[in-house]
Amino acid sequence: MNFDKKTGKEIFEKSIHELKFIIPIFFVAVLVGVVIEAYIPNSIVSELLNTNLFISIPFAAIIGILLPIPRYATYPIAFALFMKGAGVGVIFALIGGEVICESIARDVLEIKYLGGKFFLYRLLLSVFFISLGGFAMEAIM
Repeated sequence: MNFDKKTGKEIFEKSIHELKFIIPIFFVAVLVGVVIEAYIPNSIVSELLNTNLFISIPFAAIIGILLPIPRYATYPIAFALFMKGAGVGVIFALIGGEVICESIARDVLEIKYLGGKFFLYRLLLSVFFISLGGFAMEAIM
């Protein structure tokens, strides 16, 4: 591939287009993270996410799966929860759920081509193994 002015201009224009998509989503995620840090008391986060790890870790995995935001936007929210006292296992499960099952469009295609039964089994196994990872993180750290 030859790099000339036309190619450089194309790369620049595509990059600007991608930034226009990414920056608002990331801004909202950071805003949510800051609101969590500033306005939600530590006791609430601790009570919700650390009282019973056998409930809170799978719950965090499910929340991660259901979050309708891209992967990069999950990190500010996870960081804010971590700073508020959420356990490492809960944060692992939140991020793991989001990373493994992030795309609704991919899920629709998966159901279309592989079937609803396959999708359901993958989803249940994902929650199970992400939860196992969260418990392991709690034990290790």
